[in-house]
Order: sequence, then C-alpha cells, then structure tokens
Amino acid sequence: MGSGFSFSAMAVIVFLLAVAGEAEINMVFYIHDNLRGSNVTAIPVAGLNGSSSNAGKFGTIVTISDVITRRPQITESDSDNIVGRAQGTYVNTNPVTGLDFLMVMTIVFQDMEYNGSTLEIQGTDRFTQPQREFAVVGGTGKFRLARGYAIASTEALSSPNSIIKFNTTVQI
Repeated sequence: MGSGFSFSAMAVIVFLLAVAGEAEINMVFYIHDNLRGSNVTAIPVAGLNGSSSNAGKFGTIVTISDVITRRPQITESDSDNIVGRAQGTYVNTNPVTGLDFLMVMTIVFQDMEYNGSTLEIQGTDRFTQPQREFAVVGGTGKFRLARGYAIASTEALSSPNSIIKFNTTVQI
C-alpha cells in the first residue's frame, strides 16, 4: 500500500511540474580575470608561499571579484557593457601542469532584468581544454531554485589575465 501511494504522489508532482512549465534561459557573458595590471580582480590568498603564491602552482587559492560583461572587450565609454561580478574562489588542483582549478563562484547581476539576482556556479576548470563545463547549482532572486550548466571557453589570454566566455543555460 505504501509504495503505491509514493508512486501516485510522485506522478502528481511530475504532472504539476509539467503543467507549471519551467522556463529555460540562455545567457552569454564574459568574465574578466585579472591577476596582474592596473585593474586586479583576482588575488592569491594562500598557497605554498602564502599570499605571494603563484595561481599556476598546485594548492594556491585565489579569491576573485571579476567583472562580467556582455561583450568581450571593455572600453571607457562602454559602461552599459558591464552586467555584474563573479565573486568566489578557485583552487589550483593539478600538481603536474598547474592548469586545473576547482571553481566556486557567485554571479552577482548588477544590471539588466536580473539586477540583484545571483547564480551559483561550480566545477573543475581544465584550462587547457577548449571548452569546459560547469554546474549551475542554484541562485537567488529571479534565479531561485535554478539549475543548469555553463560551457566556458577562453576568449582571450594575456597570461596570467584572461577573458572567459560563459554560455549558460539555466532552468527555473
């Protein structure tokens, strides 16, 4: 009797979700990760040499507050291009190449229709791969209960600074 009830309850839930209709949103944005220069947005905070550690070395932890834009380039007169910040950390997890990073970040939207909303993204960034996939594991505001994925690719690289394109698909 109990298992029949569980199956019926599950069928009702699946039906209600289908009737409610989930929305799928696709967004493309660019994250500007700057470890050097006049506009540093990523700073090593711990590693073998403490806060002076190199992000390309195994075990280094980097804290980020990277600018997110609609287009890959930023100019002085291009203020409508900035849509928010990627805030979080990444940890170098590859003792051989130093090019794999565990990334945990919050996309904080400060513009567009998603102003004040966030997306939580995490996963392994195998930087040498042309495309990398991350999980969207949640969000707030207009992205409450979000889930999905983001495909990342390197748009520009001027070591150690980079611009990463995120093609993100979210279901809410």
